[in-house]
Formats: sequence, C-alpha cells, structure tokens
Amino acid sequence: MKTNQFLLAIILLATTSLSGFAFQSKTNSGQAIIIDHTCTQISQIPLEQINAAKQKLVVAYGHTSHGSQLTTGMDRLDNFMTGKGYSRGTFAYSGNGDNNSLQLRDCPFSGADDLGNPDRSSWATATRNYLNDHAEVNVIMWSWCGQAGWASNDEIDLYLRLMNELETDFQNVSFVYMTGHLDGTGENGQLNQNNQRIRDFCKNNNKILYDFADIESYDPDGETNYMLLYANDNCDYTSTENESRNWAIDWQNSHTEGVDWYGCSAAHSQALVGNLKAYAAWWLFARLAGWNNEQTIGVKQIKAAPSDAKVYVSRNAIHFNIDTNERIEQAMLFDQQGKTVFSTNKLLNNIIDIDLLNTRGILFYRITTNTKKKYTGRVMLNSR
Repeated sequence: MKTNQFLLAIILLATTSLSGFAFQSKTNSGQAIIIDHTCTQISQIPLEQINAAKQKLVVAYGHTSHGSQLTTGMDRLDNFMTGKGYSRGTFAYSGNGDNNSLQLRDCPFSGADDLGNPDRSSWATATRNYLNDHAEVNVIMWSWCGQAGWASNDEIDLYLRLMNELETDFQNVSFVYMTGHLDGTGENGQLNQNNQRIRDFCKNNNKILYDFADIESYDPDGETNYMLLYANDNCDYTSTENESRNWAIDWQNSHTEGVDWYGCSAAHSQALVGNLKAYAAWWLFARLAGWNNEQTIGVKQIKAAPSDAKVYVSRNAIHFNIDTNERIEQAMLFDQQGKTVFSTNKLLNNIIDIDLLNTRGILFYRITTNTKKKYTGRVMLNSR
C-alpha cells in the first residue's frame, strides 16, 4: 500500500464511530452540549443569553404527544416567570418570532410525525425537504414517542446515522438529538440501553443532546434517580419500601403552585414534568445561542444527585474513594456562589491537590467516572 493510501485508511478509521459510520463533530466548542436534569435551574440563565437565543435562533420542532411536553410547558412559562420579576414576554415563543419572541415552528414538517412515525426514516426526508425550502431555519429538533423503548441496536444506529448525514449536508444547522421517554422498565430495560447508546454517541462525538429521559428521571431537588426505581412517563415509580408512588405529584403536593411550580397539561405526565422540560428547553436555546454555562452553574444544580463516593480531606489533598474498578475522568469544584474553582479531565489517583486551589470553606464537587457514573456532594476545606 502506498504511503498516501495508508494515511487515508488511518484517517477513515479514526473518523468511524462505534456504531460503524463516519461522524462529524457538530458543536463549535469542541465539546458535546448535554441538556439533562442538571439544566433545569432557569434562573441561572443570564437574561442576555435568553435574548440572544430569541435574536439568533429559528427552531423547527417535530413531535407527537410526548414531545409536546416541551411546548406545553413553554406555553405557561412566561406568565409564571413574570411573577418571578421577569418582564412579560421574556420567555415568549411564536411561530414567526413576532414581538421579540423566540421563533419556534411547532410541527412544521410534512411526511413524518416523530422519530418513529410513520417509520424510522421518514423524519429525515421530511427534515431535508423542509430545510431545502426554509434556509432561515438553524435548529432542528425531533422527539420520540414510545419507539425508542423497543428499537433494536440497528434501528438506533439508523437514527444516529441519519442525524449525522443531515449534519454533514446542512452544516449551518444545529441538530438536537433526543432520548426516549421513560416507560417503567428501569436501568436494565431496552429503553435505557437505547438511551445510553444515544448518550454515549453524543458525548463521544461532540453532538447536541436534549436528554428527554434524564430530565423526567429527577424532581427539582435532584436527590433520587427515579428511572432506577422503574419510573414511567406518568412519574409513577416503586419506592425502596416497595410502595407505588408518583414523584411529581408528591413534589407538587409538598410545594406551592404558582410559586415553586405552575400548572400545565403535560401529555401523559404531570405539570411538573412540563415545567422541567420547558426550563431545560430554554437552557438548550441559550447554549445554542452561544452561552457557556460552566462559570455560572448554580449551587442547587451542583447538588443535583446524591453521592456514593467517600470523600475525606488530608492536610494537602481531597481524596475520593470510589469503586476499585472505576477511575475519575472529570472532576470539578465550585464555590458557594456556583463559580468553578477547579476543573480537570484527568485526576491522578483520584486526588485533588489543595495547593492548586485559591479558596477554602465549603466547596461542591462533581466527578464523573470512566463508567459514566456521576457523583456530587460537598466538602469542607479549612482556612489557610
């Protein structure tokens, strides 16, 4: 083999994903944009980034009933946020972008209803036809109904391949991947396996993901992953005491409507899920408009999940004790205002050298392991 042919073969091999097809990195930052349950603190989004999204984005969104949870939540969001001190219209959207609203075209496509209806590829043809006629659109979103729950590996790979082909052909458009809604089958169910396949692809290939399932797996306190407790799309789950409960209704009943949450008719689910989907949608739009949220992450968001990691502080280091078959691939520390004070993608011996930090007191941590487990919590560092 000639040298240039050999180099070409190496390049082609390096640009082949685990799913067996060439991929294109989509995000400008060189990192994936992942919108999940940690992206529902809407007050953390700077107002200028909300306005930037309204000025820059033209969104086309294809969905059926489950996907309508986003727009149903968005319909009532502006009124709710007006009660929080925002100017009326701040979170408004419309099909044409009138009156300084976000231009979001709801179900504008012809020939497909969602990612699995009438089949698993018509949505891509419908998207291609629509973009050919509407060059002003720069964001494309499609959601699943229930089809992700019984899809084969080949069918999920078909979805990923079609999305990637559209990205290649329409390079000025941001394509938003989605996971499928919860169906009560838990961690080992086909749905979660398929959702994880989508997550891994997006994270590994710098794609944009709206993690529909993860957003509806946590209440706003973020202390329990209800997917692991066999939660379904209605938010029903089985408690550790083997009791059937509904996490969204429980949370709504323990909080004040109009203050902590707002009423909306989220299809197949509860109002709180429509709230969370709307919050996360605006987080997505702000990111697509150029917001880098790493330095403005909120303390409540940092505490999004319980920690199984054992943490202790020696005189010179923070030590994380996790399973012996795991290693920490990313570690971040935040102060009480939510500012990032330490970040690394490689942590030797699961230890953070305190001498690298210029702050003390209570710090919040978020670590991610090679097995994609995430741990969050807080640690106290003594004064210098």
